[in-house]
Amino acid sequence: MRAVFITRDDSGAPYPQVHDVAEVAPGPREVLVRVLAAGMNRADLSLKTGHFRAMTGSGPTGVAGLEMAGEIVGCGADVQGFSPGDRVMAMCSGAQAERVCVDERLLMRVPDGVNVLQAAAWPAALMTAHDALVTNGRLARGDHVLVQAASSVVGIAAVQLARLLGAEQVIGTSTSTDKWERLRALGVTLAVHNGPTLEAAVREATHGHGVDVVIDHLGALALTENMASAAIGARIVSVGRMGGTAGAIDLDLLSLKRLSLVGVTFRTRTVDDVAALISRMLADVAPLLQAERFSMPIDTVFALEDVAQAHAWMKSRQHFGKVILQP
Repeated sequence: MRAVFITRDDSGAPYPQVHDVAEVAPGPREVLVRVLAAGMNRADLSLKTGHFRAMTGSGPTGVAGLEMAGEIVGCGADVQGFSPGDRVMAMCSGAQAERVCVDERLLMRVPDGVNVLQAAAWPAALMTAHDALVTNGRLARGDHVLVQAASSVVGIAAVQLARLLGAEQVIGTSTSTDKWERLRALGVTLAVHNGPTLEAAVREATHGHGVDVVIDHLGALALTENMASAAIGARIVSVGRMGGTAGAIDLDLLSLKRLSLVGVTFRTRTVDDVAALISRMLADVAPLLQAERFSMPIDTVFALEDVAQAHAWMKSRQHFGKVILQP
């Protein structure tokens, strides 16, 4: 079968390339999925594999990719609840291939009527956004929410979920003003730049209250603004660190506002941890998916062989929504 591996050129620089590898067979609790579409994520641009070891199946080591949608073509001896022919989606390692082995605990069914491109765009964004917003951000109806880097894929998911789950205000930042109107169409009530003017904009929009939940993808770059914009008792959830991994914290302000600063990742979760996360997420999100109230913009679809072009397009940061690979 064909699969994407991270190869090195003569200078040692890594790059993605499609190779032919031996067919895979599922383990006892795994299913074999024929991949129909694989979503690309910012983590793919690190040109490393094995980000989330708990999500790695029995297939060949070193295959790239973190999420996919497809059809089950084989089941391990101990699999229950899934059968060949079922349409499924999952966040899993090794997704950028024609077939992938996935632990059954990581699987989600694709709702009837949903195409595979949309299904491949959902798992990582929805799981990450719901875990940050609801589980760790403790979103309550009527809360004011700030999403830093709202035009990222997880940001787009967080914006929509916040709106659909009852947030009063959803404030989103993006460096590209060209993307602001598209963010407003998805539920952002105020689109702004991150920076020194953010706090004043937040205070005006929330009538002096501040934001109750911050979903942050910028890290050190936004730490000061996040804390300044936060309401008393707010929850700041660190999802990404695109703007730096280390920053100074005003501990007096942290205490004065009684803030919670929470970090989240999948890298240290077990399969059972992820399965529990999926269960919590589906309890809120499955009805929204079935009612077609949530969707992820599909930016560009590349053939699997064109994975290098897909990487280049994502690095340009011109895309809005999901970039998809199709075997």
